[in-house]
Amino acid sequence: MASPTIEEVFPAVGKPTYTYVERDSGLNERRLSAGLNNPGQICLLTGPSKTGKTSLYREVLPRIKRQELVIRCSGKLSASEFWASALETLDFSRLAEASTIWGLKLGAKIGASGEAGWSWLAKAMATVGFDVSASGDYAIKREIVKSSLSAKHLIPLLQQMPIQLVVEDFHYLEQDVKTEVFQQWKAFTDEGVSVLVVSTTHHSVDIARANPDLTGRTRLIDVGQWSEVDLAKIPEKGFNLLGIKHSKISTSQIAKESVGLPIITQQICQEIASAHDMTPGSIKRKANILQQDIETAQRYVAENLYGNHKADYEQLAAGPRQSRRKHATYEMILASFALEPLKFSLPYSELIDRVNRLCSKKEPIPAASINAALKALGNFQQRKKMSLLDWHESESKLYIIEPSFLFYLRQRLDNNLAGDDFTQKLIKLFDIVQANGGKVEFKMMQADGSEEPTLL
Repeated sequence: MASPTIEEVFPAVGKPTYTYVERDSGLNERRLSAGLNNPGQICLLTGPSKTGKTSLYREVLPRIKRQELVIRCSGKLSASEFWASALETLDFSRLAEASTIWGLKLGAKIGASGEAGWSWLAKAMATVGFDVSASGDYAIKREIVKSSLSAKHLIPLLQQMPIQLVVEDFHYLEQDVKTEVFQQWKAFTDEGVSVLVVSTTHHSVDIARANPDLTGRTRLIDVGQWSEVDLAKIPEKGFNLLGIKHSKISTSQIAKESVGLPIITQQICQEIASAHDMTPGSIKRKANILQQDIETAQRYVAENLYGNHKADYEQLAAGPRQSRRKHATYEMILASFALEPLKFSLPYSELIDRVNRLCSKKEPIPAASINAALKALGNFQQRKKMSLLDWHESESKLYIIEPSFLFYLRQRLDNNLAGDDFTQKLIKLFDIVQANGGKVEFKMMQADGSEEPTLL
């Protein structure tokens, strides 16, 4: 068997095969398996963006011998289209192949290669009052997916086949569609069919409250942000497999700068490995990864994979009515997320505390100015067609929707401001902004660069 490539060991996107890490000794995997194995359970898998929710369920489902059937939501879907969209991606040939590997015998129902799958489904759906007039698998599929469906029509499929219904991005649906879908979901719980809903943390409360009838039948599994200990296992596994020498210090540094996001760890490691001399017998291949190698890789990832955050930051930092603002309120709110310890959500009291820390010896920003900025965030971001922060007034909590922004911000500041303490770097930055009444333009520098950030 050929050795895996760098891209296979450290995938920049998608589920890792060689460097998959079970966090907390496999706690999330065990909880998700238990939830899905409970008949009628709705499992709500939540966590910040890019924390490995999809990788987690794709790791767990084969273990419990189920194939994913995914509904990806959008604001354009009606309730009937919501259910039909699940069947559009149903592939009986893949199901037959996977079932053979798992030792399950489905040939009598769907055929050895899944060739009779849609004919079987038509007969199964007839038991719940859905009649198909077409004949032949292709014609049957076309008729079914173009029909007006409800949750009950999927129950025979989910009960009798090793299939797991997965719903992603549920929050994108219109409110009336959400309400109708949730009312139908009770049919699943009554018939002992489990459902997996994948959502970002800041939308999980909305989903959990959407249907009071599902209280006690919904299991919350929040993956949260990764610990540096677990993140460090990714480079440890991958570098060992590729034969790249490294130290505990280097893997810990990579983990620290990944801001709790495994995808960034993978991307940094891929760039380090790609730049490393992998020639057999090379002296350089036997050398340890250097601090400079890590910093160069971090800059590359920030600039080339997350450079789109520059425009987002500049728009949100400016805020509405920029010329009339006395305080750098929006800048301070944004930067408060970059202070350590890193968090992807801040209760109001902690947000105020962090903003005050950033003000240093300057005049504190009045609470009224912060409150006004929080209330204006939603409409302002909608007008600018961007989404970085989400203020939940009912919880008095501010969420950062795209945590990869923290990586971008930290790399820019590390690259442009001198000093070792990150909080002091932020304070220095905003002292410069307030003193000059300007806006900062970040530029990538070499690791030994000493220039100040450019003021516009």
